[in-house]
Amino acid sequence: MMDRFRNFGQSWVAKILMILIALSFVLWGVSGYLFSGGSNSSAIATVDGQKITDAVFQKRMKDAQERYSHIFGAATAAKMAADKSFGLDVLNGLIDNMLLGAEAGRLGLQVPDAALAKKIESIPAFQQKGVFSKNHYQTLLAANGMTPAQFEGMLRESMRLEQLQVIPQVIATASDAEATQVWAWSQEYRDVSAVDIQDADFAAAAKPTSAKVAGYYHANVDQFQLPAQAQVQYVVLGPKNFVGKSSAPTSSTISSSAVAVGQSALPFNSQAENAFQAQVENFKDRLFSSPDGLGTVAKAYGLKVQESGILTAGTLLAQGPFADAKALDLAFSKAVLAGKNSTALTLTNGDLLAVHLLHYTPGSVQPLSAVAGTITAKLTSEKASQLAQNKAQALLAAARQAKNMDVLTDRGAYPLHAYLDVTRRNGQGLDNAALVAAFTAPAPVDGVPSMDMVKTSSGYQIFAVTRVTAPSAAAINPKVAMQIRASLEEQRGRLLSTAYLKDLREHAKVKINDAQLAQISH
Repeated sequence: MMDRFRNFGQSWVAKILMILIALSFVLWGVSGYLFSGGSNSSAIATVDGQKITDAVFQKRMKDAQERYSHIFGAATAAKMAADKSFGLDVLNGLIDNMLLGAEAGRLGLQVPDAALAKKIESIPAFQQKGVFSKNHYQTLLAANGMTPAQFEGMLRESMRLEQLQVIPQVIATASDAEATQVWAWSQEYRDVSAVDIQDADFAAAAKPTSAKVAGYYHANVDQFQLPAQAQVQYVVLGPKNFVGKSSAPTSSTISSSAVAVGQSALPFNSQAENAFQAQVENFKDRLFSSPDGLGTVAKAYGLKVQESGILTAGTLLAQGPFADAKALDLAFSKAVLAGKNSTALTLTNGDLLAVHLLHYTPGSVQPLSAVAGTITAKLTSEKASQLAQNKAQALLAAARQAKNMDVLTDRGAYPLHAYLDVTRRNGQGLDNAALVAAFTAPAPVDGVPSMDMVKTSSGYQIFAVTRVTAPSAAAINPKVAMQIRASLEEQRGRLLSTAYLKDLREHAKVKINDAQLAQISH
């Protein structure tokens, strides 16, 4: 449908109509279109007993990709459609539309013919010289493969569901006082003083004894298991190995069912694919009948025997056949470790992989002497962090009791750093965690700083808010206040709409066939 419309022309009228149809599709979805596909079509989801069929879901997937293709280009749209979340997003949109449609029906919402006609007549794409043209309207719809009845049904449903969106927008009001409060919040300045308690300062005291290191090693010996490693030879057979060949291998052990590619009337790629498929069982048989190496099967099919390099159990390679978990498992299978050829594994692209062992190193536990340094560093870090936290908590408690931030320095052991005119967007070098916490902390009272502490990447930081400067409400520009109020109402409306849909979904019986969704989406 979208392709036909794009071919209609690149005029601004066609583009406006395309945007209109795309926007309408967002809300539309509970009409006969949604329930098409026949009673025999399997359901990918049900909403209060109503089916969303596979056929409908796939059509909506296609429609969505076409709209994205028009906006972002075909390549980008294809990448978006390949994302695992794409199918679920489309399905959730269909479910939301059904829920909204049912709610609109329950509330008795209707769109009078007069309102529908007025809406259509107001659309610039259907006007000529500023006046609605019925002939132009019908021509544009026909160019898009739609009848007036289809378009009007879709638009009526869209308008009906739009009435539900009015409810959150009416509730989501914001006052001038709230806008002023948000502005003042954003314009606030604070002075903050802080001391840093570094984990590194406690490293010497935190170093574990040899007995503790040994105790940790024996209690966590599984952490020090070295995985098994192997190096294998392998061959890969696929349709590409039959491209351009006049026939398949003719060894007496190979079935006479091999396809003579040069004599086939099938397309070029089909010839190679059929020749490959005819040899799959022969390939497997040859692996089994010559189990001590891949040389015989490689010679029969003109394959190159390759070496994998060192493979580590449980660690996939970045590329090549052993980037596939099943291929890696094959290299460590019992038959391969026993020195035999593997069975033939079908890779993701349909090729066949076979491997034969070259070298194998079984897994083993590293001795304590090899990992003592690592254990010592780990235990030291954990203990030093705990000691730093204890010190910071003790200093904070003492400073709060004394109502004096100078206590935080512990008699000069920790320098007190001042950060002046800090804003929420500019911490002037203050740690980000402390910046967030400093603007959450209350303002000083009677000259007593407001104090707290946060965890940092290197230890702990104790901070004291010493001054808060807030702008006068009279200083706000009325236009800025209006913009903030509009933004607040938009955000609240969006949150309320989301909550409204969530509530509808929680009270409905929604069932999603996850297996079917995964199969269709990929």
